[in-house]
Amino acid sequence: RDVPIQKCFKFKGNLRLVNNNNKYIRSYSTTSSSGPKTKSLGLSQKDHNSIKLYQDPYSMRKLIIKDNKNKSGIYKWTNKLTNDIYIGQSVDLSKRFIRYFNMSYFVRSLNRETLIISRALIKYGYSNFQLEVLEYCDIADLTEREQYYLDKLNPKYNILKIAGSSLGYKLTEETKAKISKSLKGIYVGEKSALYGRTHSEETKALMALNKLGANNSLFGKTHSEKTKELMRQKALGRKHSEETLLKMSASRGYLVNIYEKSDSKGFQLIGSFVSIRRAAKFLGISSNTIRLYINSGKIFKDRYKFTS
Repeated sequence: RDVPIQKCFKFKGNLRLVNNNNKYIRSYSTTSSSGPKTKSLGLSQKDHNSIKLYQDPYSMRKLIIKDNKNKSGIYKWTNKLTNDIYIGQSVDLSKRFIRYFNMSYFVRSLNRETLIISRALIKYGYSNFQLEVLEYCDIADLTEREQYYLDKLNPKYNILKIAGSSLGYKLTEETKAKISKSLKGIYVGEKSALYGRTHSEETKALMALNKLGANNSLFGKTHSEKTKELMRQKALGRKHSEETLLKMSASRGYLVNIYEKSDSKGFQLIGSFVSIRRAAKFLGISSNTIRLYINSGKIFKDRYKFTS
């Protein structure tokens, strides 16, 4: 029998529902009422059993996320090389797809079920998969509808054939570490889902406000003596580069210039130092001596003048 479509959303603008022998297909029109036809969005309509089908998910990820915002439903990944499929459900498809397109985040929330499809996406690449939204439905119906498709399509990538049976399952830290290591360097630069994006000042301000007071994860917490000791021990063996040391000195001290007296040209600058201590070390004298001569404006040993 045909796959039934339940409680589909209404669409506005250039999106429309087409009734074809009681099978609903979500169709895209890229023709504006006031302009010429533009390039295709890349959605196929050959699979009449799906609400939407994206032939190239990664390049269309922004559209996918926008289309499915705040919608619950059932989705399907299909490997175009092997024809193997994966069926999944989500109370918010947009958020679920964001995780698929950001593998480093996805790994942290992997369970036994999603581990298989994530490995396949890494092995074959997004370009060799197509993504479908089989149907939108109420949250209360998700498990029932997922089970319907599991029984009908028998997806290979779903190792658990009972809908919802992977809920609450957690990977071991060792497994997570192995997956994380395998993903390093893969989705970086232009391949990153966040490539080219920057937060506006308004967004940054809102993010900062959300971390204030009781909303901060460290609010009201203090380090135990044991933790403080561990932090101290870790810091003992830390070595800063010469560049870092200079920056630290500059932030803690203030610039000191040393001038040397010349018979023909008066005083000439022979060095600038990020702190009194470094200037004193250069001349082999004490820091207090340099400080006294800076404050008094006098010439040291009738040869050196210090300014800050």
